[in-house]
Amino acid sequence: MNFVDFRPSSILSTLLNKPSPLVYSDNFIYSMLRKTQTQMWVIAAPKTGSTWLSAMLENYLGWESRSLTHSFDRREQEPSLRALAEAASIDKVLWRHQHTRASKPTLELISRASIWPIIQTRDIHDTVVSCCDHFLHESTVCPMAYMDELHWSLLDEATRLQFIVDMVAPWYFNFYAGWFASELVRNKTAYVCQYENLKLDPCGELLRICEQFGLPRSQSKAQAAVDRTAYQPTRLNKGVIGRGDKLSKAQKASLARMRNYYSDIDFSAAGFPN
Repeated sequence: MNFVDFRPSSILSTLLNKPSPLVYSDNFIYSMLRKTQTQMWVIAAPKTGSTWLSAMLENYLGWESRSLTHSFDRREQEPSLRALAEAASIDKVLWRHQHTRASKPTLELISRASIWPIIQTRDIHDTVVSCCDHFLHESTVCPMAYMDELHWSLLDEATRLQFIVDMVAPWYFNFYAGWFASELVRNKTAYVCQYENLKLDPCGELLRICEQFGLPRSQSKAQAAVDRTAYQPTRLNKGVIGRGDKLSKAQKASLARMRNYYSDIDFSAAGFPN
């Protein structure tokens, strides 16, 4: 008589040698997630202080901090089901800042994994100037638009800023329009964290995020988290509110024209008062 070996090591060996397609299915991965698991995800436009916010939340919450994507470079920072599966045994997870646009698969992931989303924003006029600095002092590699070090070095200062307006800013409107139009934002399930509020009152913003998701609030703990983060590398550039004033009238008009394609979407969190 042949006996089936049901020992865990034998089952694992069988799966590795001849895995079932079910192991790779979305439904299988979602089935691994526990209902008691708590997850928060910082979804941010680039250059909005999201590294800073993620570090403050990590210091305040004390949760395990992970990335929900496995690849960066010029690739769109899409969330990874594999990352969800790898964190399935963790009780509380903070998914660090990620520049992810709204899409049906991403919204489904947030819903099925019961993730608390934070959408981080900043006045796009200030962001354009900050992006130009980033290209100059850090890297031109990003998913928003193609540029390399050689071509960047051949541009003068004015043309570099114009490149950001022409080629990078449209990605931002894609990001903002998608999230602002989503039910998560419209019904206030997601917390919209404006950089300007975070900059002016970091402790208060931490506590407002906790209030949104029903987490304990402590003023002293929030201040300690802010203080500790100040000594950590958070890639915070100048972080100045109002940097967009250096844009020309034509550049500001170009950004306003992009915004006006979405007449029914509230872009106030991105620097366009209704």
